[in-house]
Formats: sequence, structure tokens, C-alpha cells
Amino acid sequence: MIKIKVVKIPENSDEEVLFHVHEITGNIQQAISILKSSNQHFFANTMDSAREQQLDYAKIVFAEYLNRQMFIYTTDKVYYVRRSLAKFNQQSPNYLVQVSKSILINLYVISSFETKINGNLLVTLNTGEQQIVSRKFVVHLRKQLKAFSLTS
Repeated sequence: MIKIKVVKIPENSDEEVLFHVHEITGNIQQAISILKSSNQHFFANTMDSAREQQLDYAKIVFAEYLNRQMFIYTTDKVYYVRRSLAKFNQQSPNYLVQVSKSILINLYVISSFETKINGNLLVTLNTGEQQIVSRKFVVHLRKQLKAFSLTS
């Protein structure tokens, strides 16, 4: 049985997570991975203004490269950065996986997928959005999903 205790601290204090465990299981490792990656962020422009805003990689549902810029889709807003797909992919955490020549998907928001007759996958995200995984990227996505499922 796992007991969870949350203590709210003042805004100016550093946040800290402490695990008291018998062993580091897949779930604990996944929690650690999520906590580490939640500190990774970048600056992106909002679509409704020219203002740049700090955005955590963990909030990305999917990202699309179009017209020489990356469009970043979160659950509630769309952002953009002027960066190549290769550069963005290189700087992003490993749970953002390329699934076509122009799309990256956050593995943590995949709710289901189905194989199509032509070998592509149709991925459904927890937002209801659907994306096609091209055959070229299917093996890589399955490998990443398997690696993530082994740690959970």
C-alpha cells in the first residue's frame, strides 16, 4: 500500500520530492522521469499575440512542423516557435516522439491506437485528436511505447 502525503509550501521555497520505498519499481521510475521532465521548458509565441511565454514540454499534446516553424498544441492553446523539427526534436524530452515527417506526439497523452490496412497506425490522444503514424515511424513508436510500458 502506498501512502501519499502532499505538503503545500510557500511560493518562494524550492519544491522537493522525497520517496520512501523498498525498491524502485517501474511506477516509481516513471514518476521520477515525469518529475524530472516537468522542469524542462522553452519559450514560445502564443498564436493570439506576439508575446513569448514559457511553456513546459510536459504540456505538449503534439507538435507540428509547418511553414518553417513548429506549432505546439496543448490542451487549451496553440503556440509556435521558429525552429526546425530536427532541432526541436533534439532538444525535447524522449517522451515526445516523431510519428511522421512533420508531427511529434507526447507518449503520455496517447489513449489508444489501431493498425490500418496500409501499415500506418491511427493514434487517438486523450484530447480526442487523432494522428496518423506513418509506416516509417511505426517501429520506433512501438519501441518507445514498450520502453515506457516497461517502466510502469
